Amino acid sequence: MPESKTNFLSGLLFILYLLFLISLIFSIRAINSISVPCLLGVGLLKNKIEKKRFFNQNLKNPLVIFCCLFFLLQLSSLIYADNLRQGIRNAFLKSAIVIIPASFFCCAYLNGAERRRILKWYCIAVFAACLFALCEAFKNYAITHKFSVFLYHSLVYIYSAHAVQFSILVFITLVHLVETAKRKEFLFGRRFHFFLMLFLTVFLFFLSSKLVIIYFFLYSIFELGRSFKLINKSIVLLSGLALAILLVFVLIIRNPIGDRFEEIIQTDFDFLKKEKYDPGEYFNGLQFRMLQWRFVPQILSERNAWLTGVSIGDDQAYLNQKYISEDMYIGSPDRTGKGFIGYNTHNEFLQSLLQTGIPGLLLFILITVTFIKMMLESRKSAFIFVSLLLVIYSFTESVFETQYSLFMYLFFPLFFYVDNRLTGE
Repeated sequence: MPESKTNFLSGLLFILYLLFLISLIFSIRAINSISVPCLLGVGLLKNKIEKKRFFNQNLKNPLVIFCCLFFLLQLSSLIYADNLRQGIRNAFLKSAIVIIPASFFCCAYLNGAERRRILKWYCIAVFAACLFALCEAFKNYAITHKFSVFLYHSLVYIYSAHAVQFSILVFITLVHLVETAKRKEFLFGRRFHFFLMLFLTVFLFFLSSKLVIIYFFLYSIFELGRSFKLINKSIVLLSGLALAILLVFVLIIRNPIGDRFEEIIQTDFDFLKKEKYDPGEYFNGLQFRMLQWRFVPQILSERNAWLTGVSIGDDQAYLNQKYISEDMYIGSPDRTGKGFIGYNTHNEFLQSLLQTGIPGLLLFILITVTFIKMMLESRKSAFIFVSLLLVIYSFTESVFETQYSLFMYLFFPLFFYVDNRLTGE
């Protein structure tokens, strides 16, 4: 009887993992939110049946502990928050900082075979989402005749998705396809497997994320170098040639994707030294992020909040005030949108510092260091490459401020790392 219950719960966990991943890909936020606590609940129940207790000793994992402390610190900032309603909403979102790591370590479920079974359908779901997005882009192009509908945010607008975050989902798919190809475990046949790799590579470039494209090049060079002595040299050389052609196309030949790189290369850093700005002045992504290194310390000094931060309820309000005081664009009556109003720091280290002061920054650093330590100890290529990308991403985005980025940042590294040998007792 206990064995049949365990098998049932294992099957339920498989379904929940699939629901989580599919709802993440297609941005079905309600299902995404529900599936996370369900993963934890079913995992605890599975551990209770197998080990005669709800709580697994592996919940004492340093990552789980640091995530709990980080969340408790964020929660405690509600005590001095002026905007309590916003703070509670933010705290509800950030409860996943505890729930996601705990759901992985609470029971012995994931192993290599289960992971591959889940990833098989994850790859199909990503392919379906990309194919549908491309079809919608062609429909829009037929109406507007603007090539921009195939690029960046416009390409995945139907999912209300951020192009950089969707690029990470595509990159994760490519990593898994490369890893399985090396083991000659092809997804629905060799031809379809390599077609899928080519299709997703092209789609990744259309998404135009500078960070993910550069990282993809570095990952590809590493894999080609590592595979040179292991597989047919002509295949490696042809792959290297295709990679070189893509690099030339992106960085040398004038095109919309290359223009995004050129904009960053030509960044005017003297522009950041101005004390006031004109609402009509444009900031590229690098300039805006560098500006936050000035704004956050100013806010903390003005509020005398280096130790406590300004709380998870008031941080955005203080940033908005800073944008207004610096005469940055905040929208106009004849246009939709609010300009920079609502923009966070786009850096989780700065965001943690702003919200909960130096203790919050230190705890997020500990979370990051724990991930890095796990990378150094692990021999799993997929875990290392995916985790490293997400750690780098946390320097360019406030990963705990949106459901999409928070779930991605904590879920995927642990999904590739955890094995039932680690979570069993």
